[in-house]
Amino acid sequence: MIKVSVVVPVYNQEQHIERCVDSILAQSLREIEVILVDDGSTDSTADILSCYEKKDERIIILHQQNQYAGVARNNGLKIAKGEYVIFWDSDDYFPEDALEALYEESRKCDADICVGEATKMDMSDGTVKENCYINWKRIPDKRPFCINDMPQYIFNFGINCPWNKLYKRDFLESSGLQFSSLKHANDVYFVMKAFVLAERITAVAKTIVYYQFRNSGSLSCNSLNNKESILNAFLEVKDFLVEFGYWENQDIRKSFVNKAFSTLTPRFLMFESFEEYQTLYNFQKEKMLPALEIGESWIGQMYSEKNEYELSCMLSCNAEEFVFKQYIYFLKKSRQFRDRAIEVKDKLKRSNAKILKQKEKIESQNDRIQRQGEKVKKQNEIIHRQSEKVRKQNEKIQRQNEKIDRQSEKIQRQSEKIREQQDLLNKKLVRAALKIQNSFLK
Repeated sequence: MIKVSVVVPVYNQEQHIERCVDSILAQSLREIEVILVDDGSTDSTADILSCYEKKDERIIILHQQNQYAGVARNNGLKIAKGEYVIFWDSDDYFPEDALEALYEESRKCDADICVGEATKMDMSDGTVKENCYINWKRIPDKRPFCINDMPQYIFNFGINCPWNKLYKRDFLESSGLQFSSLKHANDVYFVMKAFVLAERITAVAKTIVYYQFRNSGSLSCNSLNNKESILNAFLEVKDFLVEFGYWENQDIRKSFVNKAFSTLTPRFLMFESFEEYQTLYNFQKEKMLPALEIGESWIGQMYSEKNEYELSCMLSCNAEEFVFKQYIYFLKKSRQFRDRAIEVKDKLKRSNAKILKQKEKIESQNDRIQRQGEKVKKQNEIIHRQSEKVRKQNEKIQRQNEKIDRQSEKIQRQSEKIREQQDLLNKKLVRAALKIQNSFLK
């Protein structure tokens, strides 16, 4: 039985695909199939995949024209036979026990979705962030859970990426879940719709993916090129929520608005050119916010102080004013962090002084205990010597008692012998007396 189908879209990954596939084939969960979908690669990727197909019978290779990752994942899902399915990326790699951890938790909870942690490795500056893809404070203690248990956080406890989630294949098929054909953000609709429809969701505090973030080109350019795709992705989710009545639920709408807005504003920090910044800002303010129905009524319903401030500014400011407002906000926050750092430093200094005193007190107590221990040791040695002396005296007394017992036994035997001799002598005297008496009578 195939327990997990691993679907990997691949496009021009000749530099990274071998490490990715090797880490999949090394999984401790052996009952898997690996569906590698070549999305029309133009480098040597196809040849590398062909070599792997010959090495391991668990590997299946699909080829398609360049239609992007969403279509590739859908094509892989069509032929998947595993009890569960996971969608991994070709430039990442994975711990050996990743699938086993997800599978065991999914089976235990009979889960439709199991979410795992990930470690982000920024290949541009070398920074590493561990366990930063699940907000555990927004997950109920109950396992498994669903949208009814946390409608206000259903979109906010995790990220809109498929690679840290294991899906039950029957759930995907019965729900008709498919990835979008968009070039960018094609996983937003899939992940968010899945969270809404899943009846049983669980999570594991286990790193499932070593996610390698790479800047392929200008971040600002990517943000501008992707802006329509991102809007369309969230509009797909919004249309789904409206069509099936979820949009009427204020908590679910709140979760959606917070998710969408928190995805938009970080993109402003990617720009060095004000003209590019202004283009994206105007697009988001004039087109994206109205399309997603994010207006003044949501200002007091943001989950973070930063998002609340930025939404308020965005609705009332032009691009130049918003830049200034952001500068003031970050300046204020930097001062707060500085003051907080000084406060923490002072607190740490006091704490260290207290710890030092406690350490000195403990050392003094240890010295006293050590001296007492040495004293007790000496006393024990004296007691031991005295005990040895008493033991030897007792042995001597015991030997003397044994000697006395032997002498007593000897004296007793001699006394008995003397008594026997006396009895015999008495008998002889009596017989002699009778003999003398008889002689006189005659």
